[in-house]
Amino acid sequence: MAQRFRTLAVTALTLSLIACSSDSDPGGNTGGASGSGGVGGTAGNPSGGSAGSSASGGSSNGGTANGGNTNGGTANGGSGNAGNGGSSSGGTAGGAGTSAGGSAGSGPQQDTFYTSDGKIYDPCGEEFVMRGVNHPTMYVDRAGAALPEIAKTGANAVRLFWFGTHGVAINEAESAVQAAVDNQMVPILELHDSTCQWNLGDIQSYWTSSDAVSFIQKHQAHLIVNIANEASSPNDNAFASSYSSIVQAMRSAGIHVPLMIDAGRCGRDYQVLLDKGAELMNADPDHNLIFSAHLYDPLTRTQLAKLMDDFQAAKLPFIIGEFANREPPGCGATLDYGGLITEANTRGIGWLAWSWGDNDPNKRWNGDCAEFDMTETFAYDSLFGWGKEVAVSLPASIQNTSVRSSWVQSGTCN
Repeated sequence: MAQRFRTLAVTALTLSLIACSSDSDPGGNTGGASGSGGVGGTAGNPSGGSAGSSASGGSSNGGTANGGNTNGGTANGGSGNAGNGGSSSGGTAGGAGTSAGGSAGSGPQQDTFYTSDGKIYDPCGEEFVMRGVNHPTMYVDRAGAALPEIAKTGANAVRLFWFGTHGVAINEAESAVQAAVDNQMVPILELHDSTCQWNLGDIQSYWTSSDAVSFIQKHQAHLIVNIANEASSPNDNAFASSYSSIVQAMRSAGIHVPLMIDAGRCGRDYQVLLDKGAELMNADPDHNLIFSAHLYDPLTRTQLAKLMDDFQAAKLPFIIGEFANREPPGCGATLDYGGLITEANTRGIGWLAWSWGDNDPNKRWNGDCAEFDMTETFAYDSLFGWGKEVAVSLPASIQNTSVRSSWVQSGTCN
């Protein structure tokens, strides 16, 4: 597919795009459930660039709410966050078991988003069901210029693509993280260094550095941290042991936001999350984990429904952190993305589409299959194909099902 740079008259966007010298995105050769890699770049030396979008962040279109009643959970000492049970020594107990929302205009019950009984809640105790996209932040849009365009879909969350080993300070993510919050979306900051690799030691060093801890604490009222993109362990026991260690190290460093853990084997092996999820949750002093699978295998509608039911039966907080219209590597098998979001919507399960790119096949993150890109120019008005369907037009789309957190919108609890 030829490289395309377009300027839309309606948005007067000028794109400053970087050229990446190496091939892209579907990660590694250590395959997932089907033996294939995940999506997303690995190493390199990305420069900042910008995705030049100046439109204001639109308001959400609520559609059918996925909200629901909150379950406050039991108090979890030490961090002040409500947890999934268990006791803690030390610290001050969080506000456990309080009902959704609190009184009008009241302050939050917790300092961070938190999980309880298999669900995710905002600091006010309001259930939070993610509806959003992945955004290639580090490569082309560290300033977060495209985030107001994403917000026009009504998205309530955005996963921000970052690297920890490229000599870029975490403080450079400030603009994008703040732009997400300013546009009423929850930022999910993730490290892509581990894509289809097993290098959690480097990941741990990054997240527990003083700069990273200070950054996360500054934004803890809104932020979720995705520890490592598609880290791929040699076996399930190593997966559980290493993730338990990094979670505990991050908690000891003073990080108490929800920590998201991707499935193994390039993000596709959701079974390891089902098998080891309870063990990992119990190893977390805060009991505040989210489990994420990247569903790029050509699963049937029945298979999709079953895996979601299995996570809910296990009471594990679960989202679909990546999916698209094709199976990587390359533009492989066609995937039932419409069935996926419909089944997720029926169950109140969050999802994030991959990705809000600009349909340029020369980009590392989608270089081998431009179809993964949802837009032509990063602008809302340039959404096309499957991207437009999942963002706007399908009944289970972002625009028709997203419910934004009142805490993120107003800074108060309704």
